[in-house]
Amino acid sequence: MLAMAARQTWRALQVWPDVRHWQSAMAIALPAAALVALCGFLGGWLRFQPVVDLQAALIAALILFFIPVLVEELVFRGLLLSWFAKYSQRLGNWLSIALFVLWHPLQALAFGPPWAAIFLQPSFLFATFILGIVLTHIRIQSQSLWPVIGIHWLLVLAWKLLLGGPFY
Repeated sequence: MLAMAARQTWRALQVWPDVRHWQSAMAIALPAAALVALCGFLGGWLRFQPVVDLQAALIAALILFFIPVLVEELVFRGLLLSWFAKYSQRLGNWLSIALFVLWHPLQALAFGPPWAAIFLQPSFLFATFILGIVLTHIRIQSQSLWPVIGIHWLLVLAWKLLLGGPFY
């Protein structure tokens, strides 16, 4: 079963969506990003505070592409979504989303990173839930991981480089 999920995940990395799928992904992602931003500003974990050190920003962008973005998308919208869908697509979608949301407070409790308090806030968890729904929908519609990787990366970059998100 895991081998099948790994093959489907690999296939989703090999598919580059056409323009129509990218447009559809952005049409869903932009309103969701606005909702996430609203959660963040109301919850106090977003504030306009751009990083001014260009070298640090470039290094952070590279690191953030791999961790958390690529790793999380390979796990939650790749392996788990493919694995759970074998039993039930709808149930698999919701399990993948739920585990994506639960992963964040688990990180806070297990590793205690600088952003641990943020990961435990209800507004952050709600924003993560919205993001999980949107990314799962885009992954299913596009049959590719690239739009969800790109959207997730852009949102994390905006948070960390423009909106006061804590660094590693």
